[in-house]
Amino acid sequence: MSSWALSALIAIPVAGAIAAGATGPRRPAAARAVALAAALTALGLAAWVWITFRPGESALQFEERLAWIPAAGIGYHLGVDGLSVSLTALVTLLVPVAIAASTDQVLERARGFVVTVLLLEAGLLGTFLAQDLVLFYVFWEAMLIPMYFLIALWGGPARRGAAIKFLLYTMAGSVLMLLAIVAVYLQGGRVLGTPTFDLPALLGRPLGWTPAAEALLFGAFAVAFAIKMPVWPLHTWLPDAYAEAPPVVTVLLAGLMAKAGAYGLLRFCLPLFPDAVRAWGPLFAALAVVGVLYGGAVAWAQADMRRLLAYGSLSHMGFILLGIFALNVEAVQGSVVQMINHGVSTGALFVLAGILIARTGRARTDAYGGVAAAAPALAAVTLIAVASSLALPGTNGFVGEFLILLGAFQTRPVYAALATFGIVAAAAYLLAFVGRVFHGPLRSELRAFPDLRPREFAVLAPLVAMILWVGFVPGPLLDRSEATVRALLRATAASTPAPGTAIHARRPGMVP
Repeated sequence: MSSWALSALIAIPVAGAIAAGATGPRRPAAARAVALAAALTALGLAAWVWITFRPGESALQFEERLAWIPAAGIGYHLGVDGLSVSLTALVTLLVPVAIAASTDQVLERARGFVVTVLLLEAGLLGTFLAQDLVLFYVFWEAMLIPMYFLIALWGGPARRGAAIKFLLYTMAGSVLMLLAIVAVYLQGGRVLGTPTFDLPALLGRPLGWTPAAEALLFGAFAVAFAIKMPVWPLHTWLPDAYAEAPPVVTVLLAGLMAKAGAYGLLRFCLPLFPDAVRAWGPLFAALAVVGVLYGGAVAWAQADMRRLLAYGSLSHMGFILLGIFALNVEAVQGSVVQMINHGVSTGALFVLAGILIARTGRARTDAYGGVAAAAPALAAVTLIAVASSLALPGTNGFVGEFLILLGAFQTRPVYAALATFGIVAAAAYLLAFVGRVFHGPLRSELRAFPDLRPREFAVLAPLVAMILWVGFVPGPLLDRSEATVRALLRATAASTPAPGTAIHARRPGMVP
């Protein structure tokens, strides 16, 4: 396969950012057009990679290698497999959606906004494509900087505090991960004979951790990823950041950056620290259930639609975490698919919330009423996105949540049973949101509320298409991830004892 595609995916948004920045401060429409063209070009290339990706293979595809700092064992190593190929496509889908939707939501410093969004896209793509620990860390940190500025410069009245809180939380986790990366590098050098940060090389043979060292390093990686998802109780940066960021920025924050945390757990924690994953799995499953129930309950109490959707996102990420630590094929497959589903459905809901707020300047759900009478198309699209978040059959959300619960019931039945109450909580807060905004008597000041415009139809159409396509035809997504998921779980099921320590027994039924 072509060896240039992945580097081109990262380079296209960077080149687009440079070109958009060169349009000049007095031509915001030109900057948006250039940025949108770059984002759509990246989408086309990512679609080609996704279509030509060979299902049924767990090995990396479209692999690229280049010596970067050979003396330190650092290389420029990119590749996609079943974990990353669909997430890469999701990034390139949501970025042009956010750029196009920003026309009515980001009116000041539009050129700087689209440049920052494209740089964020490059960082996200690099995070999902990097196969070298240092390269991954560079992209992981690189995506933090644009997001900080997107919140701090284009957010609401309390944007600076929210941005700083987001930055400090994420950087604290990143420092722990950096220390753990150095420890993995040193241990890999002792075991392999050649120090390297290359992930496939480090996974080639057991690294021989002591139980204490493995637990400590697993915790350092897991905390960094849990903050980004976020996982309760490391979620306290979330409501402020989601509420203060422009809704189109929250599309990227909730739809993409949260997935980087879940992806990191699968990519690094499970294969590098399998014994610690099994030992601490019940704790993370418990945190997942708390997140599901807590997020749903707090969302139900919110009047601000942005905070409602923020806590709802926390609840849905709890399902993804539960599936990861169920440690069987059905549940992990469900989590991988649900990352895509959550990005699409939550992205659609935040775009719709942005449309409502841009039309009226109102963020509280009780400030609306009867909008469906004035804007039936807007109400219909909102109902489809809500159905997806409720995991109703025929939508993409059903496929992911069903697989997660199916797998979790096999290995952690109590946690799975408790998590099902999160579905009830989701119905409570989402149906209350729809009822308050779209039903009841139409407020007199909303009688002239405009329905969806053609450009807004164009923005939402691909998201609605994804909701229905995956809901009825989930096979292509599942086929691309299955082989990688099975290989990952085989690696996780295999113990990696330190010399002289006993091998832990593998739990029955962990890998079907």
